[in-house]
Amino acid sequence: MSHDLGFFSIKQGATTAEVRAAYLSSCEGAAPSWPQSEELKSFISALENEYPCIDTLSDDEVDNSPWSCGFDKGEGHIIVSMVFSRASEVGNFVWSLLEQHELIVFDPQADRAYIGNNELPES
Repeated sequence: MSHDLGFFSIKQGATTAEVRAAYLSSCEGAAPSWPQSEELKSFISALENEYPCIDTLSDDEVDNSPWSCGFDKGEGHIIVSMVFSRASEVGNFVWSLLEQHELIVFDPQADRAYIGNNELPES
């Protein structure tokens, strides 16, 4: 079981429906049209520095990874899947990163999108 999250660059006027569509598009293998940002690049760098992508690990290191699969990265997004047993630990680290990097977060389990503590409107 995993806990998935999508992180997207800030896009003015973005709605939950728009973020959901971009998330689902990416999960289906299409590259969603989303703006790039230095904030997202910096966030990804810090995330990978602390918790490297499972695709970059040796066979011996994979069992200690909090990731259940490789990252889905695109121009303006990254989608991660955490093993459920490590979701709280990684979530706390991600939260600290989000205090430094303003991004849109999509939680597909709750079907909600946020910027900081503010939930985006549905449409």
